[in-house]
Amino acid sequence: MKSAGIVGLGFWAPETVRGNDAWPDAFTRAFHEHRDARRLVDITDIERKNPDRPYEELYVKHAVPYDDDPFKGAVHRRVADPNGSILDGDALAAKEALRDARISPREVDLILSSAVLQEKLVPSNGPGIADLLGCGDVAGIGVESYCSAAVVQLELACGLVESGRARNVLCVQSHQLNRINDMRLPASVMFGDAVGAFVVGEVPAGRGIIAVQRGGDGSLRNAVTHAYIDTPGAVWWKNASGPIVPGSDDVPAVKRFTKLLLELPIQTLHNLLSAARVTVDELAVLATIQPVPWFGPAVADGLGLSPERAPSTHRKYAHIGAAALVANLLEARQRGMLRDGALVALYGHGAGLTRYAALLRWSHSPA
Repeated sequence: MKSAGIVGLGFWAPETVRGNDAWPDAFTRAFHEHRDARRLVDITDIERKNPDRPYEELYVKHAVPYDDDPFKGAVHRRVADPNGSILDGDALAAKEALRDARISPREVDLILSSAVLQEKLVPSNGPGIADLLGCGDVAGIGVESYCSAAVVQLELACGLVESGRARNVLCVQSHQLNRINDMRLPASVMFGDAVGAFVVGEVPAGRGIIAVQRGGDGSLRNAVTHAYIDTPGAVWWKNASGPIVPGSDDVPAVKRFTKLLLELPIQTLHNLLSAARVTVDELAVLATIQPVPWFGPAVADGLGLSPERAPSTHRKYAHIGAAALVANLLEARQRGMLRDGALVALYGHGAGLTRYAALLRWSHSPA
C-alpha cells in the first residue's frame, strides 16, 4: 500500500492587524466591574478553581494567570475586509500550498473545504476555490468539523491517496469569522481571521500518516455555534432573525465543555501515542489549535513534553480555528523542527463536539 502525508503547506492572513486598543475603555471597565454577571454569559470563561475538573493543577498553573485579562491573553489578530470575498483568502492559502508542494492546479484530484463562515450557505467553498485556482474538472466538497477539520481532512485525504483513488488532495481550513464578530461581547477578543491549507500526496515508504485517534460527544452539539442574538435557539430556516454571532445555544453545555478543555487533548494524544507505540520523548513537534494562549503549553505540560516542541502563533494571530495547525507547522518549519523523519502530532477539537489527533512521520519530499 502507498504511504501518504502532507507534501505542501500554505497559509494566508489578512494584512490588517487589530490590537487590544480596538476595544473601548468601557469594555475593560465592564469586565472588571461586572465580573460575575459577565461570567454567566461569556462562553469562553474558565473557572479559577474547580476541584472536580480533570487536570485541575494545569488550569491553575496555565489558565489562572490570564483570569484578570479582559483580552484572555490575546495580543494581535488579523482581520479580513468584511466587504471582501471569503473565497479570495481561501484561494490564496490554497495557492501557496500548491506552490509549496510543487504541483499545478490541474494536478489536484479533489478539494476538501472547511469554513467556519462560508461564502454562501450552500454550496461549500470547495467549488469556488477550484474555480479561482483554475483546477478544471475537479470536485470541491465540504468536509466540516470546524476546529478539528485539519486532522479530519488529513485522515480522509491520506486514505484516498493510500488506496490509489487520488494522487493529490488539497485541504483548506478557513477561519474568517470577524465579519460576524460582535465586539461588544466578552468572547469577541479571541478571534482572528486566517486560512490554512495543505496538500496530501504520496510520500516515501516509512513516512506519512501513522495513526489517528478520534471521538466526539454529541450532547455538546449546541455548546458552540453561530447564534441569533434576537432569537436565541432559533433554527436558521424558520423564525430566526439576526444578527448572527459566534456564540452558544446551550451555555450549561459550554461550562461542561470547558471542564474537558485539557482532558480531551491530553487523553486523546496519550491514546494516539500508545496506539502507535511511540513515547512522548520521541515527538519532535506537537501542533494544536490555539483558542487561548495557554492551551498549547498546558497540553504539552500534561503530556510531559517540552513546551518548545509545541510552537504557538497565538500572539500573532489569536484564535484561528483549524488554520492554527498549519500556522504552527510553518512556525515549526521556520525553527528547523520539521526534519525529514521527525515525528509530528496534530490535535484539534471542534464544534459538534469532535476531537481528532494524528501522528505523522514527516517527509521533506513527495514519493
